[in-house]
Amino acid sequence: AEGSNTLSGTEGSVLDPVVSIRRLIRLAPGESATLDMVTGMTDTRAGALALVGKYRDRRLADRVFNLAWTHSQLALRQINATQADAQLYGRLAGSVIFANESLRADPKIIVKNHRGQSGLWGYAISGDLPIVLLQIGDHANIELARQLQQAHAYWRLKGLAVDLIIWNEDNAIYRQALYDQITTSMETRVTDKPGGIFVRSGDQIPNEDRVLMQTVARVIIRDELGTLEEQLNRRKTETVSVPLLKTAKSPAAKISMEEPLSYPGLI
Repeated sequence: AEGSNTLSGTEGSVLDPVVSIRRLIRLAPGESATLDMVTGMTDTRAGALALVGKYRDRRLADRVFNLAWTHSQLALRQINATQADAQLYGRLAGSVIFANESLRADPKIIVKNHRGQSGLWGYAISGDLPIVLLQIGDHANIELARQLQQAHAYWRLKGLAVDLIIWNEDNAIYRQALYDQITTSMETRVTDKPGGIFVRSGDQIPNEDRVLMQTVARVIIRDELGTLEEQLNRRKTETVSVPLLKTAKSPAAKISMEEPLSYPGLI
């Protein structure tokens, strides 16, 4: 209601209710205000209320924001990344957390898969973590491998565990050279371990396992499709043609209003 400081506390008849908050601010002509939005979680209501009280102190809130910014810059410096890199890797993380159809395998590949999670175990991949797959076969595109390794390090810093699989798709003559380029800057502690980086020769993976890995990967990046940013910006434009609904009256669909309706087993 107009002028009320409280919301209704109800969600109404909707499919997707939201959690909403409201803060009333009155501004005089020419006046401005800064709003700090802080989100967090605790195990108890009391703990949450304590955090709310803590961060309502404007001076403390300003200090926390400044510390967060400083920490972010130090983290980026640690992995030698820029703010633009972080924005790109953050966007990519969105598709890792919630699978984006435009970055997954073609449905024609997915429908061919008949293997389960255990098919990954022979490659030291558990299948318990989200998988990002890079297919690279050209030395000229080594920047993609560097970026995804950097993205992997960035996600680790943010607490997002991901298995990064890199398929070396180069031909037999230059495969070792490309392998060396890919692995030069890799840290030993993240090689072939859960939440780590797995470099494999593409031609040594049976087709059924290739189909499996492409099926389970949340994101697939292929070096012949352009830069990482170009592939993130690419969206499938296929439109699905749905025929118009045609209604038809059926004599058999009549319901006798004289019969009582029953609702067995409902809670």
